[in-house]
Amino acid sequence: MKMHKLFIVVLTAIFIFSCSSDDDNSNNNQNVNGFTFNGTFYSAPQVFLNDENTTDNSPSDLAIIMSNVNLLTANQNSGVNFVYFDFNGVTFETATVTVIPDYNIIENGAISNLQVTGGTTVLDDTQSGLTATSTSVTINSFTASSINFTFSFTREDGEVITGNYSGSYTDISGL
Repeated sequence: MKMHKLFIVVLTAIFIFSCSSDDDNSNNNQNVNGFTFNGTFYSAPQVFLNDENTTDNSPSDLAIIMSNVNLLTANQNSGVNFVYFDFNGVTFETATVTVIPDYNIIENGAISNLQVTGGTTVLDDTQSGLTATSTSVTINSFTASSINFTFSFTREDGEVITGNYSGSYTDISGL
């Protein structure tokens, strides 16, 4: 009987300690406000929007720019994560866009006088081998002060770059 009680105590202890709170599938530290490439997440919590035509309802390039620094004020020799893509439209609105002709993603670049240089180019519509075969951006919500979007680019070599953002933005239209 003693052996039976000991067995139950040991079995109960194993059960209790094998199920801890970190075993659940929820990820409270999800990678948000940045992009993921080759299994690595790059933070880019600053977003800038640019509408090249704010004078009338003619379609123009609508650009989304992401960075981990304020591109309008920063001068930095390294460590700059930068995402740029634009698409044709009249205004920013909730939609999925799959034709994105202009894009550029750089990690660990530099910025000086509003120019991002150096670093590792992850994606570029002008560099052979770094162009995308599939592009998509989904704007989930858009207000006068905030935007929520996701994006995905598949490079020629099959590498997929995904990203997302949810928060406020700086409108640089007309600058």
